[in-house]
Amino acid sequence: MATKILVVAAIVGAGVLWGVFANRGALAVRLFGPPRVALVEAYGESDSELTFNHSTLDELLNEYVDEDGWVDYHGLITAQPQLGRYIESLASAPFEKLGRDEKLALLINAYNAFTMQLILENLPLKSIKDIPAAKRWDAKRWKLAGEIYSLSEIEHKQIRPNFREPRVHFALVCAAVGCPPLRKEAYVGKRLEEQLQSQTEFVHAHRTWFQFEPAASTAKLTQLYNWYGSDFEQTDGSVLAFIGKYSIKIKSALKSNTKPSIVWLEYDWSLNSAGEHPPR
Repeated sequence: MATKILVVAAIVGAGVLWGVFANRGALAVRLFGPPRVALVEAYGESDSELTFNHSTLDELLNEYVDEDGWVDYHGLITAQPQLGRYIESLASAPFEKLGRDEKLALLINAYNAFTMQLILENLPLKSIKDIPAAKRWDAKRWKLAGEIYSLSEIEHKQIRPNFREPRVHFALVCAAVGCPPLRKEAYVGKRLEEQLQSQTEFVHAHRTWFQFEPAASTAKLTQLYNWYGSDFEQTDGSVLAFIGKYSIKIKSALKSNTKPSIVWLEYDWSLNSAGEHPPR
């Protein structure tokens, strides 16, 4: 009995510590955050011209997502049969036959579509975190290309270790205000570079995710950079060096050997539903 009590206390304690330190030190992220992975381009160049049909998802996103990424979930309920058909089509997607960009587009769209379906199944909600943990990111239930994955597995085992592409963190949308905005269109292989670039530029042009105070030499950054800092370090050397490609002021500061201090912005887990929200 004493052992069981100690185990429960340890689990509860870990959860409390993560809640306390999630917005602070790197140690908490290492202990309780997402896994670190080595970013590798696993698929390389491909001359495959095969594509996957994302038109149904594209139509739904265009209809029920606005320009700022807010989602009309209640309207989307009426279109749940269409979303269901798209999700069914993912189960038999010919992943191995697709080219590199088509593969990544498929994985991003699948993650976002599955998340939308998860939200619809659990409405009304104030936050995705109101869904029990066992039914949320680690629920192994989503059929994709002949396999069954959890949302976490799609992100941390299928995407991050196989694509040297940290911009995916601005494309995968966990249905929270603090997440990147959901696009009004599906990702497609032939436009993937343009779409990822657009997403990353949007994030660095809005205060929800990025603020810079030159006088104080302080960069206020989305928690995405805290949780996935290693991904950006692997491709660009540091988080700030990556951001410098999207912020002239950060780039200038780094060139003048002035390293801004970093403050992590609070992550808003409120549902990214259409309605009254502060400006992005």
